[in-house]
Amino acid sequence: MVPMARDKSAPEGAGKKRRIRTAVFRSIMRVGFLRHFYVRRLLRFMEKSKAKRRTLPPELVRLDQMLSRLPPPKRAEALETALLASPDETPSREMRRAASRQERLRGDGRGGYRPGTAREKPRRRS
Repeated sequence: MVPMARDKSAPEGAGKKRRIRTAVFRSIMRVGFLRHFYVRRLLRFMEKSKAKRRTLPPELVRLDQMLSRLPPPKRAEALETALLASPDETPSREMRRAASRQERLRGDGRGGYRPGTAREKPRRRS
């Protein structure tokens, strides 16, 4: 018998399982004390992982970057607000533009934009 390559496609019931898991998670997030518990647990996990110099899962890396810009007391509040927001709603044009501007900012603390990403100003003709 010839060994066959492993099939890496999603199993047939994976989409259904994901929908069920998402529905259960959303219903749990509607309950206040469970939502607070989840937020505190997630923040504690991220802090302990950083303290032990462990890498965070890729889904949490971006979240950690965004939350690290906030003062520690506001992080739980911001995360809870993000969990309550509906992911189906598309953000407004203003919010999308603000997010793209934040991604272009320098990371070395000097302020301003990263080199090469500054907006081009139209040249004046004299």
